[in-house]
Amino acid sequence: MAKKDEEKKPKKATKKVEEVEATEEVITEVTEAELLKQAEENEKIRKEQEEEEKKEAKKAEKKHKVEEKKEKEEVKATRRSKLARKSKKYRAVYEKIEKDVVLEIFDAITLAKETTVTKFDSTIEVHIRIDKKVQNTRGTINLPGGAVKEKKVLAVDDKNIEEVMAKVKAGKIDFDIMIAVPAVMPKLAQLAKVLGPKGLMPNPKAGTVTENLAETLEDFKGGKVEFKADKGNIVHLAIGRVSTEDIKIKENFDSLMAAMPSNKVLSVYLTTTMGPSVRVKVK
Repeated sequence: MAKKDEEKKPKKATKKVEEVEATEEVITEVTEAELLKQAEENEKIRKEQEEEEKKEAKKAEKKHKVEEKKEKEEVKATRRSKLARKSKKYRAVYEKIEKDVVLEIFDAITLAKETTVTKFDSTIEVHIRIDKKVQNTRGTINLPGGAVKEKKVLAVDDKNIEEVMAKVKAGKIDFDIMIAVPAVMPKLAQLAKVLGPKGLMPNPKAGTVTENLAETLEDFKGGKVEFKADKGNIVHLAIGRVSTEDIKIKENFDSLMAAMPSNKVLSVYLTTTMGPSVRVKVK
């Protein structure tokens, strides 16, 4: 009997092991099924979120297009209203400018000259819109094609600073550009509220604060000009007259464009005095 019992014991142990293994297999299968189900649910949620994001993006894009269309219509309405107030001659030359056409500089110069409306020798100006992310766009350039108008330049040093301050405080501003040596800038700071709004305050960025006063004075008298973006972040500068040779106007245009922030120019227009604007290609 003892021998038989000993033979039976291993069989029972083996059976229990098999039952445990079978149970583990079932648990494993259930766990894998649950994980698979959870993964499918997560994927479903992800796709639903993705679809929702796409719908939101489409709504935002549609809204943007509607707003953009509305803005364009408002601009057109404003232009029509302004155009209606212009002279018959202006409206006639305005028709020569094709809508949404961007021209190479020489073609733009030609068209600007053809659409001038004044009897006198109109000034040709360039207007450059800069990305608003770029602030304080200003500096000086030499106009190789010649300056349009000779400007009166006032040089300030320690010899005439008191006299200059007295005149400015009295409202006597008879100069177009002020250049100064660094030593007098602390005193000139008292005039910032008067000179600043007029764009006459000397500034190192504009090259109007210098140790070499005589040389800088000659540069400005010889055609060096200052440019500065206005509150709308637009640079305005006269680069010629209707009577100026096209090549000289282009040279001045290229000189100014080279001084603009790289890849931050949004649009460029040429216009003559009281004439319509001609859009120029930005390279």
